[in-house]
Amino acid sequence: MQDTWGIPGPAFIVGYIVALVVIAILAAAHRKVLFRGDRNASVDDLGPQQLAYLNGGDRLAVYSSISGLRAAGALGTSGNALVQTGPIPAGVTPLDSAIHHAASGQIRTRDLTGDQWVRSALDDLRAGLERRGLAVSTEALKQARLWAWAAGALGLIGVFRMVAGVQNNKPVGFLFAALVVVAILTWRLARTRRIATGVATARMRELRERHGYLSPGQSPAYATYGAAGAALGVALFGAAALYDMDPAFAAEAGIQRVVSNGFTSGSSAGSCGSSSSCGSSSSCGSSSSCGSSSSCGGGSSCGGGGGCGG
Repeated sequence: MQDTWGIPGPAFIVGYIVALVVIAILAAAHRKVLFRGDRNASVDDLGPQQLAYLNGGDRLAVYSSISGLRAAGALGTSGNALVQTGPIPAGVTPLDSAIHHAASGQIRTRDLTGDQWVRSALDDLRAGLERRGLAVSTEALKQARLWAWAAGALGLIGVFRMVAGVQNNKPVGFLFAALVVVAILTWRLARTRRIATGVATARMRELRERHGYLSPGQSPAYATYGAAGAALGVALFGAAALYDMDPAFAAEAGIQRVVSNGFTSGSSAGSCGSSSSCGSSSSCGSSSSCGSSSSCGGGSSCGGGGGCGG
């Protein structure tokens, strides 16, 4: 019986896995360059909402603004909707103004990002961070997602090979396992998401250490730090800080606890644990366990003729 496509099964599966690992490594290296950011960028002069955006995107930026307005007595709840409880304080940001205005119509927290003025303020906020080299640009994300095409092409080759192998009565178990990994890799690369650049991630981690006294684990007295401290606590440590400051309000306003990247695993950052999703080779390098070349190379484990790759 002839080898499928004239290529022995062990040789094909070894080459296939090598190609898979190469794509994963190159994608990770390219993403690292794309998402690096400006090495001279600083976060020390950023406001709480800008920091919150880097830490958790639109939603956390909104939560940071809400916490500041709440601490200033300008915002409250009625049922599950946000309402104005006082005039907007002086020196607020465009996002503060937009949220306070939206609350005049009793809006739910989850609907704020759909408000025209809130959406515009968030877009402007991100644009400013992109210009400073702190937020990943849309163009960089598009370039990173191009690697999904390479992984998808590899997947198609594998599918065609598996079909041909089955028709040729060759075992395809290892190839099928490799295809599962390729499918996961393709999906993760196509869904690449990233907010903060690598530089921003590192700077934010340092900032969190300096402001550790605002961490919910330290049970800070947010009343002592005022509206700015409340907003900063949420920006750096996520919505849990708002629950610690005002649990009744946070629950009634529908604040979700988990919205922060936390910057403990790299936001994105550069690893799959973050918004970046499967950019690192570590998440994809495990493909070798799904039919490692060593288990196929000998041929004996593939049914005498070496048909583990079809």
